[in-house]
Amino acid sequence: MGKITGKVIMLLGGVLLLAAAAALATPPAQKALPEDLFSVTFPDEQHGWACGRFGVVLHTADAGRTWVRQETGIDYTLSSISFPDEHNGWAVGSEGTILHTADGGRTWVKQACPVQYYLMGVHFATPKEGWVVTERTTILHTTDAGKTWQVQFSDMDYILKGVSFADAKNGWAVGEYGYVYKTADGATWTKQAGHFGISDETGEIVAGNYLFGVFAESPTTAWAVGIDSYVTKTEDGGKTWKVLTLPIPKVNLYAVASKKGLVAICGEGLFILSRDGGSTWSSPVFTPQIRYGWLYGVAPRGPGFVTVGWEGAVYEGSQTFVSRGRENYATNDTAR
Repeated sequence: MGKITGKVIMLLGGVLLLAAAAALATPPAQKALPEDLFSVTFPDEQHGWACGRFGVVLHTADAGRTWVRQETGIDYTLSSISFPDEHNGWAVGSEGTILHTADGGRTWVKQACPVQYYLMGVHFATPKEGWVVTERTTILHTTDAGKTWQVQFSDMDYILKGVSFADAKNGWAVGEYGYVYKTADGATWTKQAGHFGISDETGEIVAGNYLFGVFAESPTTAWAVGIDSYVTKTEDGGKTWKVLTLPIPKVNLYAVASKKGLVAICGEGLFILSRDGGSTWSSPVFTPQIRYGWLYGVAPRGPGFVTVGWEGAVYEGSQTFVSRGRENYATNDTAR
């Protein structure tokens, strides 16, 4: 398997170029396409945030029915967002960008980052303690709400894409070549899976599957998803990981989330649900359909999920999913 990073960057870069070309060709009377969204978070049933390209942050205070833009003051891509409660939140992205709000997003402030890498994922277990994963298998950590950030862990020169914690102690980080790292104390990290090598016979790369997303369901149970419809699950704290074979085409799976037996996975033109912890799966109805798009982030909300993706797509539902994005955006969040 060749190295996936360049392929993913080219894919997203191609989407960006197409969006830019479409914007230039749009007549004055029409609107340009909204920015792609990469991450979504709901600390409670009513309040949610999503982030994406060109520094965009969207906020909802009505369970995802309507969304408003929040001014971030930057135009860097924001790849991940995390709110442990309705007031405190963080968004991270390119050029070592870390943004923080303490007032639900009315104001966003840039925090100092100890590395100038592309920050891929962020998770805050409490309003004070959080983690960021990035390039060079690096994990950043703060215990003072981001006033100071330190490099907590670094390993080989691979990319970590996702991070998720079940509580302030137990968390997982995943990324390139199937690498999985676990902490049981919030401080020390141990490799649980992943490999990379060169075949002596063919000279080709021999490596694990690229992992895009992870979700810590409990201190013992976690899910991870990646390229070629790769889905893996642990129920013993990561001592063993079981690969699940799903009845779906081979596509990139970008994110996974679970809540009380419900599991949701999203990716390229695909969104699947399990209502029995992963034993059986179904494809809910989306209106409009997502066959020719992609969904990059998903978060539990109430009895269902909210998922976000290409050209500002936001869908919400449980049995069926309806669009809550694009046409439902307001320009600012000053009224909330």
